Amino acid sequence: MALVQAIFATLPIAAKFVLPELGPTGIVFCRIAGSAIGFGALIQLSGAPKVSKWKDLAGLAGLAVIGVVFNQLLFLEGVQRTTAINANVLITAIPVFTLAIALLLKRERATVGKVAGILIAAAGAVYLIGPDRITLDPAGTTGAAMITANTLLYAGYLVLSKDMLKRYPPLTVIAYVFGFGAVMILPFGAAELAHADITSLSAQALVALVYIVLFPSLTAYFLSVWALRRTASSQVAMWVYIQPVLTAVAAPAILGEKLTPRAVAAAAVIFAGMGLTVWAHHGRRPAVVAAPEEGF
Repeated sequence: MALVQAIFATLPIAAKFVLPELGPTGIVFCRIAGSAIGFGALIQLSGAPKVSKWKDLAGLAGLAVIGVVFNQLLFLEGVQRTTAINANVLITAIPVFTLAIALLLKRERATVGKVAGILIAAAGAVYLIGPDRITLDPAGTTGAAMITANTLLYAGYLVLSKDMLKRYPPLTVIAYVFGFGAVMILPFGAAELAHADITSLSAQALVALVYIVLFPSLTAYFLSVWALRRTASSQVAMWVYIQPVLTAVAAPAILGEKLTPRAVAAAAVIFAGMGLTVWAHHGRRPAVVAAPEEGF
């Protein structure tokens, strides 16, 4: 999951090279369609089991709606309308939303350690980013609302994917999710590409677009479902807090910026919160706040 978040952290950077020449819908179409082709080839070569039950096919189509199509569209549309600071603050809601949904659906236990760890890590991430730098102009507010909706949908996707991963291997699940997603986004993506003329994209934009398909799409999504099959959805979501830490560490190396005491302190708080949550999940169990059968 650390690798997944490192890859996802590069998405906004790569998208900046493409957005001036191709709109968010076009990028999302290329992400989903390219990934669908890649996963389709892998499932054929590996001999992974196919899905034949209509109920499971409907469930995978639903996951495509919330975890791929609307999730990706809302994120890129939101990034285009708001600042990177706003976006980074808002994505810290993913673990909180994930745990809340898991509890409401009775998919996980709420322990003192798990809840406290998520809240501590969230506080560290928000402190690192600097909430005092958030801007709330009308366009930014719209973008913030889109990213908030994106985080809620992604949290739901993480929780709801667990049931499907109990019955099918990760490659089967992700191949069908992206396959359904490609069909759903096709009408909108085709219209976008017809106006943009993808053949006229600069070499820089094309390289960035290929990177977006291969890494923040194919690689990151597969690794995330692989991890989902092996641990709780709230544990997978927790790793999103690594993104601002990676940015803080990479900035001095790439941009020559100074590593500030604020970044060091915030990283310590984030990892302390993550450590507490992991310990609560795998180690000794703290006092239970609500048993699975009791709900939230």
